[in-house]
Amino acid sequence: MLGEKIKKYREKKKFTQGEVAEVLGVKPATISKYESGTLEPNIESLKKLAELFGISIDELLKEDEFDVSKINVLEVLREQKEMKLKGNLYHNTQIIFAYNTNHIEGSKLTEDQTRYIYETNTLLTEKESITNLDDIIETSNHFKLVDYMLDIADKELTEDMIKEFHKILKEGTSDSRKEWFAVGDYKKLPNEVGGLKTTDPKNVERDMKKLLDWYKNIKKITINEIIEFHAKFEKIHPFQDGNGRIGRIIAFKECLKYNIVPFIILDKDKLFYYRGLNQYQTNKEKGYLIDTCLNAQDQYSRIVEYFVK
Repeated sequence: MLGEKIKKYREKKKFTQGEVAEVLGVKPATISKYESGTLEPNIESLKKLAELFGISIDELLKEDEFDVSKINVLEVLREQKEMKLKGNLYHNTQIIFAYNTNHIEGSKLTEDQTRYIYETNTLLTEKESITNLDDIIETSNHFKLVDYMLDIADKELTEDMIKEFHKILKEGTSDSRKEWFAVGDYKKLPNEVGGLKTTDPKNVERDMKKLLDWYKNIKKITINEIIEFHAKFEKIHPFQDGNGRIGRIIAFKECLKYNIVPFIILDKDKLFYYRGLNQYQTNKEKGYLIDTCLNAQDQYSRIVEYFVK
């Protein structure tokens, strides 16, 4: 706002409102109105203000660039979650996150259907279409998962927390009715990801403890450490299914915990994401995954700016 900039430059130059008023030939109360935004200076006053502050009129009038790093995204999401209003950052984060993270893993629900489930708790279907019930359940579960994650986002990451994430995501699905599928617990059968072998079931608990110990001992967490944790987590692949979604919710949580703008991998970028994970995990190239995540962070930053600016 213009008034805020006038006040900022006045205070920077250590002028009182009375001194500025004298230069402009107005009353001090007029300067107060300028700074509060209840009155705007005319062009002559703008010229005098710019000259007094040693800047151009353009500099005085142009809007400050939005600095997303100054926004506490966790606080915003928590506040909007409690407000239960539509059309805000929280509302859109729920839909964008659920649609993309599930679609990456093969869900056939469209973004419109995901939005409909979130907003109305019903499913928008096309005539004679067949919808996988697990897609619906896991979408609904992901909404609950995000809410739980926001509640505990500032807490230390633990094995119990990660297992709870998995339980929330997979509860009520067809997988949960299989004897060998451990909902909310580590896998019992070997699995792989992208053609790469993952940790043997008997070693998962050991490797997860090592991963969390490594992470806890990092002196300063940046987005690079969060990305590295994600790559190592996916290489372990501790659960029978749902590892990608759990890994991505962990990354989102940790970004919020350390006041880093979080990222949501979009379905359209999944090939870059998969390539990045593969290259990172085989020690060939870390840059692909880092660039993909940073690009996703930029995309989410624009969403934050739209709803918060």
